Amino acid sequence: MAGIEECKALCADEKFMRVLDLARGQVGSEIRTAQGGAGQDATRRNRDLGVIISKDGKGGYKISRVSTNILNARECVGNNGVACNFIDIKDDKDAVAVLIGTPPGTRLESFNSVHFMNTYKRLAIRTQKPVFIMGTGTNAIRTYHVTDGYTVTRVK
Repeated sequence: MAGIEECKALCADEKFMRVLDLARGQVGSEIRTAQGGAGQDATRRNRDLGVIISKDGKGGYKISRVSTNILNARECVGNNGVACNFIDIKDDKDAVAVLIGTPPGTRLESFNSVHFMNTYKRLAIRTQKPVFIMGTGTNAIRTYHVTDGYTVTRVK
């Protein structure tokens, strides 16, 4: 994985890769829960959900809360349950990467479309961070890509 140009040093960092896998599980779980059953959520259903992976100050990484705001290049900090204070991800000095989970209806073939790629390339440019995009649909569940704003590369 270290040879993937879009994530450079991050993909070589074992701590980051472990946290990325944890984040993938967390985002995938939230997306599946929002689709139906007891956790169905009309706001999150069939939407991209994402997290921000940040340095934690102890040499490790931490994961933000799963949110629908990530695609807008913003994150909620200081949530008191009623209101949210938003900051741009590019202004968060600790943020190192963004992970986006696509809705279950996103097919593996969609990952190759120009519109799909441009959406996440723009996000990488706006956040100035590498963006990892994971599939959550039946034929894309184990798939994820990374973009630096210029190219999109399939990681798995």
